[in-house]
Amino acid sequence: MSDFAMHVHSDPVSGMVVSQAAMINNQALSLSRQGDYAGSEDLHLQALDLKLSAVGENDPMTAISRNALGELYLKMGRITDAEEQLRKAISVRMKIGPAYDAAVSLENLGQVHEAKGDLEEARRVRLSHPADIMVCGNYDCPGQTFDRSQLLACSGCKSAFYCGRACQAKDWRARHKTFCKKCS
Repeated sequence: MSDFAMHVHSDPVSGMVVSQAAMINNQALSLSRQGDYAGSEDLHLQALDLKLSAVGENDPMTAISRNALGELYLKMGRITDAEEQLRKAISVRMKIGPAYDAAVSLENLGQVHEAKGDLEEARRVRLSHPADIMVCGNYDCPGQTFDRSQLLACSGCKSAFYCGRACQAKDWRARHKTFCKKCS
């Protein structure tokens, strides 16, 4: 849901590799915005390999790449691949944080369950953040967290959550209508 920030590592070599990988992730995001999903996937996978070699699986920077791949695979309709990447991102983000990153990955996994037709599981996943924080279900909503009491649930399925009517309407037209109508 956002571009990649730089993360400082104590080992200068690892830090340089992670910085290089972050630049590759940003290039991948640019390709994705242009509709070049195959090129984006190739770059995200390159960045992921670099991060795994430099800092390992349990680093927040690796989780960023896994979340980005999950988002990309969702766009591509590769639901199983999206779920795999997002679950790996969540396992790190729930332990290490930050809380916003965990909430983003949980929302993305909720969208995976919507695509699978399981709105009950989508709701459960979205509500599972231990700090009771969530992000708006509209992908283009500015990146921030909300206390779950601040969000509106979709009146049809009660599975998707939004910060306001404008975001709900935008996501309805862009994405959610397909899943909500099919399952309600």
